[in-house]
Amino acid sequence: MENIINLASGYQYNSLEYVDSEDIANAAIYANTNENIILYQKSDMKKELYWNSKSKDNIQLFWASKSKEGFLKELAKMINFIKRNEVKTEKIYVEFVPENFLEEMNNLGFKIVSEWVDFWNTDLNSLDVELKETVNIRPLNSDEISTAAEVTRSCIGYSKGFTGESDEIIKEWNESENSCVFVAELNNEIIGVCLVNLYGLDSEKGTVLWIRELAVNPKYQSKGIGREMMTYGIKWGIEKGAKRSFLACDAENFNAIKLYESLNYKREDERGQINMELELK
Repeated sequence: MENIINLASGYQYNSLEYVDSEDIANAAIYANTNENIILYQKSDMKKELYWNSKSKDNIQLFWASKSKEGFLKELAKMINFIKRNEVKTEKIYVEFVPENFLEEMNNLGFKIVSEWVDFWNTDLNSLDVELKETVNIRPLNSDEISTAAEVTRSCIGYSKGFTGESDEIIKEWNESENSCVFVAELNNEIIGVCLVNLYGLDSEKGTVLWIRELAVNPKYQSKGIGREMMTYGIKWGIEKGAKRSFLACDAENFNAIKLYESLNYKREDERGQINMELELK
C-alpha cells in the first residue's frame, strides 16, 4: 500500500496523505486509475469505532482524485457497488472532504458528522504559563498503555468525531522518536492522557509542538485538569526546542476551544477537516 500512498500524492485532492500503509493494510482497492484512487475498509479491521455508530458493518473510504467531477462520478458508482456487494453495510464514511465538494456530496445523501478546525500558537516563548500541580503529571509507563487507552475511550461522544485510541496507537506514540504520552494521576488513578509530538525540526519558522490528543476522564472534567496537562505539554515542547504549536479541535467543542484560546491558540480562518457519512437504506 506504500506505492498507493506515494501515487496518490500527485493528485489534487487527497485523503491518503493523512494515513500510513498500516492504516490501510486491510483495505480493498475499488479504483486505481489516472483519475481516481479509492480504497474501502470495514470499520472493524482497524478500530471498533470510526464514528458515533457502534456498528462494525460500516465502511470507510480512503481516496485521491485529480478532479471534483471525477471523484463524485466514481463515488456514485461505488455507492451502488457497495449496496450490491456489501449487504450488511449500514454507512459509508469519508474523511477530508473539501469544502467545494459539500453541495454535491449532500446531493448524494452524505451528511457532515464532524468537522475539525486548526489552531496555532505561533510564539510559544511569549506564553507565560504556570503549572499548578493539583494532579501528578508524568510520562506514561510501558505497563500502563491499556489504562491510558481506556481513558481516551471514556471520552467517546464528548466531542464529535472523537473515537478514542487503541492500545496499539498509545504504544506506538509512547515509543516513537520525538513523541511523548503523558498522564494525569490522582490518588494513584490515571484520569487524563495527552499525546504530543514534535515536527518541522528543520523548519526556518521553528519546530512545531503538535498537541495530537487531550482526554480527561468525564468524571474529572471541568476541574482544570485539561489546562494543567496542556501547560505541561507546552513546557515539555519548549524544553525540546519548540517555537510554535498546532492542534485540531472539533468545531463544536466550545469548552475545549475556550481553553485553547486562553493559551494564545488562534483559529485558522479556513475550514478544517470535514468528515461525512452516508446512511444506506
